[in-house]
Amino acid sequence: MDQSQLFNLTTDPSELEDIATSPKHASDLNYFKAMAEDRWDLDLFDAQVRESQARRWIVYEALRQGDYYPWDFQPLQQASERYMRNHMDLNVVEERQRAPR
Repeated sequence: MDQSQLFNLTTDPSELEDIATSPKHASDLNYFKAMAEDRWDLDLFDAQVRESQARRWIVYEALRQGDYYPWDFQPLQQASERYMRNHMDLNVVEERQRAPR
């Protein structure tokens, strides 16, 4: 389990000074610990988070195998055949576009 952290968000909104180890704030820390134990099973929560992270890591590794394609549909075409080019014979281009072939 991680070490306890406690911050005064009024005076330290960036959470730079951890006051959990300060004797002055020991009663506040004990209050929050007791409240958390009454409301949540922290060990179960920790186990569920770690299981979820492990499952997502496996999926991440599997998705990194092979080629990457974006989710949106993009038909793969050669750019040189997509537009009319000066080197192409117009009769050949028109013949390709007629159906049936």
